[in-house]
Amino acid sequence: MRIYAVADIHGRAERFALIRKKAVETKADLIVMAGDITGFLSRRRIPAYLRDMPVPVFYVRGNSDSRRTDRLLSRYSHITHLHERKVNCRGICFGGISGAFLLPFESRMCLSEHRLAARLDSFFSDVSVLVTHPPPRNTLDRVLGRFPSGSRALRRLTLRYQPAVLICGHIHENPGMTFLGRTMVVNCSMAGKGAGVLVECSQGGKPKATMLPA
Repeated sequence: MRIYAVADIHGRAERFALIRKKAVETKADLIVMAGDITGFLSRRRIPAYLRDMPVPVFYVRGNSDSRRTDRLLSRYSHITHLHERKVNCRGICFGGISGAFLLPFESRMCLSEHRLAARLDSFFSDVSVLVTHPPPRNTLDRVLGRFPSGSRALRRLTLRYQPAVLICGHIHENPGMTFLGRTMVVNCSMAGKGAGVLVECSQGGKPKATMLPA
């Protein structure tokens, strides 16, 4: 399965156009958006940008996405909000958590990290591809190249349950791919010069990731 992963679009029309282009070029089966889809002034235009995506879209909200985002996108059958849901797609179990549930930044969804982690502990058990907005602590989470700012609870849960892939964004300066235990962590932020990440995975197989140039 070919998953085109992006994050931190921030409502910019040229980024949505690039996503449509890259989804076709990479022959993606699915687009995954790991939060901060909207900008604070562009929310009403987002459905028009997503309406004509060439493949289904799974998403979670980030700290710039309000609850209205869900209402705007719920009218489209090809767009699925993954927050606290599990969705099986081509034999792969996807699950997601919306919001920036820690983090030293102003957030529209600054959830209590420990309360959320306790409630969702068992949720992670059979998820193969986990989608969150922030990264795990000390994993592609360096602000200004120096300060770790990922989620400690997400790190603990990832190490405990080891999903095959964790797709995230939020930290604009640290896109890339690495491993946390057996989990491939992908920061697919588009806020820099990149165009997201192509993730190839299959049920029981070892995933691969390719950073895409803009």
